[in-house]
Amino acid sequence: MTEIEIISKEFMNKILEKNDLTFEEAYKLFGILLDENEIKIGAYLTALQMKGITSEEIAGFAKAMRDNAITMNLGNVVDTCGTGGDGSKTINVSTAVSLILSCFTKVAKHGNVSITSKSGSANVYEALNCKIPETVEEAEFLMEKTNFTFLHAQKYHPALKKIMPVRNELKFKTIFNVLGPLANPASPKYQIIGVNSIALCDKVAKALPNLQNVERALVVNGYGKSCGKNYTLDELNPNGNSKIVEYNKITNKNFEDEFKSYIVNPKDFGLENSKIIPCNSPEESAKRLKNVFSGKINEDRNFILMNASAGLYACKIASNFLEGIEIAKEVIDSRLVLKKIEEIQKINKINKINKLNKHDEIDEIVNQRGE
Repeated sequence: MTEIEIISKEFMNKILEKNDLTFEEAYKLFGILLDENEIKIGAYLTALQMKGITSEEIAGFAKAMRDNAITMNLGNVVDTCGTGGDGSKTINVSTAVSLILSCFTKVAKHGNVSITSKSGSANVYEALNCKIPETVEEAEFLMEKTNFTFLHAQKYHPALKKIMPVRNELKFKTIFNVLGPLANPASPKYQIIGVNSIALCDKVAKALPNLQNVERALVVNGYGKSCGKNYTLDELNPNGNSKIVEYNKITNKNFEDEFKSYIVNPKDFGLENSKIIPCNSPEESAKRLKNVFSGKINEDRNFILMNASAGLYACKIASNFLEGIEIAKEVIDSRLVLKKIEEIQKINKINKINKLNKHDEIDEIVNQRGE
């Protein structure tokens, strides 16, 4: 038996005995899985899920996932990526929020195609007629010119090529369903992270101190009951309660990082409850987002405003949720978000980004928003 095989067996025995892995062990296990066959990968993911995943295990996997990703230096960025998987079939709120935030600060939106919803962030981004950057250079260039870029998860995590088919074949959620928001290769400084269950709020928040660069994050879950059935959202709920676990990194080594847990509802944002309208396709989601950005007053607007306010607070643009609502209203009503989308579209249209030398022409297009 090789040393790796011995360690692998020890980890499996530990998990089967319902003992949790440490951060270091989880980090090492991720590396082992990259070289395992599909049967063993499936066995580990199943055993971990049956035991119940912990913050340390989430952190170890997430750190290893980042360390094996194609990385880039985009500076201090914000991300609004959520776990998905809530089955709610809502509009893609995280994409709407990311575009709003990019009117103020750099946003590196980490996202993927839909697995359980009708409008995954990558699907909706393309339905907005925006081109997903193919390379690091394209992503960096788009960020430089627009304050926004989209990082398609599949393009930046090639090490997962063997693991993802196994995960997709399993008929239950695994630790990888949690890792998306924590694996952004741009290492965000600020995040609003939607998770698909209340229990995950604390687990994901407690994983954050082990990840490079995160200074503040809100981990959120919306929940409620409709037609006698419980539902959950990986967003703040515009029609009921939501749990938030707020993480703040403390730079003074004499003090521990800060975690605050609280329950909010639309009234805490100065809003009335709004119905959640189901969404049936990425195209519908994109259309409804553009309707809101065009000034339409409806239920979608409140849904987006509430989550945008939390995002503005997370990245320290707003000092509280009420201020965040006013800032979000102003940027929507002034049509700046629509202009942001048009700006991205125009830059995408000028040939392939990685072959461009037309910087003067692009600068002129970007500067048009100030005219």
